Amino acid sequence: MKRIFLENVTGDYVTISGGDANHLARALRARRGDRITAVDGMGNCAVMELIDFDKETIKARRVSDISQIVRDKKIILADCLPKHNRFDNILEKATELGVDEIQPLISVRTVAKPFGVRAQARRERWNKIVKEAAEQCARDTIPEVKKLREFSDWLKEITPLDEDTLLLFCWEEEKETTVRKVLGACRDKNIIVLIGPEGGFSEHEAQAIKLAGGISVTLGKRILKTDTAAISVLAMINYERL
Repeated sequence: MKRIFLENVTGDYVTISGGDANHLARALRARRGDRITAVDGMGNCAVMELIDFDKETIKARRVSDISQIVRDKKIILADCLPKHNRFDNILEKATELGVDEIQPLISVRTVAKPFGVRAQARRERWNKIVKEAAEQCARDTIPEVKKLREFSDWLKEITPLDEDTLLLFCWEEEKETTVRKVLGACRDKNIIVLIGPEGGFSEHEAQAIKLAGGISVTLGKRILKTDTAAISVLAMINYERL
């Protein structure tokens, strides 16, 4: 059953418009009587029956009770912005792998540094990417894409870490501690996954992360690209939490 995100799923009737209506009517060739699963990103879920179509909107009637979605511990991806459009792929795959929040960062070695109008335009595109990915993989929530931040400012903001949160960062200088080893003793915590830019974290940044309570982890003998590293760690977390 097709799943879409709406602002409100608790009423008896809803109106679907914009890109969602266009996708249902044209791409999926939906018709009167078809049913969809509607979620609002806040934990509410309901089955809707499509009852009326016009040029720009679709009307639907709720045909099920409203169910509440139980959320697990959060996974946050804090990712230093890679070059070109590689972040688009990270957003899509991170959404598929269950990330709840995505924080793009600018660190010392970050090359791509969009600010102002460019940053706003990118954020709008990023939100569209995660919404489409969430619908495609039948998620109940859309990951929140935060405003682009300076790495140092973000690290100060999250410090000190609360007892229920684990901060992991991938560092090529780490040779022994693996993701599996850390998660084995911390299965019931919120997790922040911190990924550096193409050039990695500077020594000063790495030490600052450790002072903030971060745990450095290795991803093996090979040096992975920043987008590969992000997806790899999230896949490992999913595997360990199954």
